[in-house]
Amino acid sequence: MYSIQLLNRCSLFNHLSVEETAGLLRNIAFSIRCYKKNEVIFSPLHPADTLGVILEGSIDAQKIFASGKVITVSRRYPYDLIADASIFANINYYPSTVTACENSRIWLVNKSELLKLFTRDNRLMVKFLESVSNRALALNNLIEILSLNSVAAKIAHFLTMENKNQNSNTITLRFPKKSLAEQINVSRPTLFRELKKMQLRGIISCHKRTIKIHSMEQLADLCSH
Repeated sequence: MYSIQLLNRCSLFNHLSVEETAGLLRNIAFSIRCYKKNEVIFSPLHPADTLGVILEGSIDAQKIFASGKVITVSRRYPYDLIADASIFANINYYPSTVTACENSRIWLVNKSELLKLFTRDNRLMVKFLESVSNRALALNNLIEILSLNSVAAKIAHFLTMENKNQNSNTITLRFPKKSLAEQINVSRPTLFRELKKMQLRGIISCHKRTIKIHSMEQLADLCSH
């Protein structure tokens, strides 16, 4: 029942009580697996037929190139969905490598069983579609960032988006700055150097995973460079 309580915090099931979720899952085949840090959960070698929900821990979705270069597409946390954008796509295998950032527990359900859940509760399907749409928007934002020429512009664009998402000039990163560097495709030293320059100009101030924006005007100006 504890696992159901955790699952109930996921966006798919949070409109239900724990008892209702347990009833909905009756006669549905699913599994809960534990993954160690750096263990691969999904990869381009795995058939894209399973949806995951993070119950505990966190994961990175990454593109790993033949050259060894790695781009972190996203980092996800407890109650986030995994592979929601892939499971019904016209592909045979997952497009990215999904790896546990720390010891994690993942709830897993096959596509055919997920379809059964949709027929039992239409709201579940609507929430799933919302998740896929939000993931597409997030990917579009990432493409915008990667298309920018300067590192300062990439950082400024990221902070501008987070300002809107968090509705605050004080941005709290959900991941280490190392992951941010990978996400915007720059080296960690380069990221720290640009953040320091922005601090010296009085645009932002940083403390651990908190970035406070002091000048939205200067941030907007950087976005255009």
